[in-house]
Amino acid sequence: MKSIFDNTQFGRFNLKNRIIRSGLWESENESQKNLTPAIYKRYEDLAKNNIGIIVTELISMYSHDRFSDYSHYINYPYFIKEFKQVTDIAHEFDTPIFAQIGFINCNINGKQMMEVNDLEIEDIRKIQTDYVVAAKKVAFAGFDGIQLNIGNNYYLSRVMDPFENQRKDNYGGNTFNRVRMVLEIIKLIKQTTDLHIHCKVNLYQDEKDSLEICKILAENGADSLQITKFLSPQYFRKGQNNENMLVSFADKVVGEVDIPVVLGGGWSDMKSIEHLLNNTGIEYLSMYRPFVRNHGFLTEWKENNYGQSDCKTCNNCYWKKSSVCLIGSEEQSK
Repeated sequence: MKSIFDNTQFGRFNLKNRIIRSGLWESENESQKNLTPAIYKRYEDLAKNNIGIIVTELISMYSHDRFSDYSHYINYPYFIKEFKQVTDIAHEFDTPIFAQIGFINCNINGKQMMEVNDLEIEDIRKIQTDYVVAAKKVAFAGFDGIQLNIGNNYYLSRVMDPFENQRKDNYGGNTFNRVRMVLEIIKLIKQTTDLHIHCKVNLYQDEKDSLEICKILAENGADSLQITKFLSPQYFRKGQNNENMLVSFADKVVGEVDIPVVLGGGWSDMKSIEHLLNNTGIEYLSMYRPFVRNHGFLTEWKENNYGQSDCKTCNNCYWKKSSVCLIGSEEQSK
């Protein structure tokens, strides 16, 4: 039987757990810049508590992005110096760590809020160049991999979206063309770094097209995939359990690709996770909110051979863009 705490091979990494810690917001940095002692302590707590892989909070490609007030910034002058301390902490506990990179709003080349269909070739090349520069900084900072956030309505997820991308050139139309911009980014990163490339990708409305996107990524340089929910309301399918639909889709992806596949979000107890592991082909799951509530819960699960997160699933950490549990903060203040 498969267990959460199996030792497994994830690309070139030997993992001590099947759980990937996802990151989201950063609310503990000073003026949205410097890493604080609290941030270093958080990464230490995560790294020493039986996590498979740590994925950082969002590192924004561009300033003045939609969530830049709640994220790190790749062009912060001390990015490499400060994040090298983070990666050193993770590696002290033999825990791989990936940097999550992405952006929402496209404000480049003196243009503002560009839509996917308005991108000119010079704009595409600018974005691709910026990703390569970001990847080099990530590598210099000692990260083992880079998570390209091309899901969850981030900009590149919209480039790949058949609903939104109506381009008539080589970056629109069929599935391969819509993925082409990302494939070229992956190729360039591979040529300039040895980072593991982990792609966070949506299940879109068209499941067949979504499966083809995953296969194309896997065949063209992606080292692993994380399957995540679509966020746009038009994608929710009436009369269906969207969590079960995501599980079903991730299981199909596992059967079609030869790289690790991670199922995203929504899991909070050991029994349900191990039931999933033993009744599907899915090998890895990502979790976020339970780690906000308690950085060390996996160690407790391992010691007890049982566990359920005491996260209340209130989503305050998401809606209020906080990297700390607000319920926990309220309880401590009483």
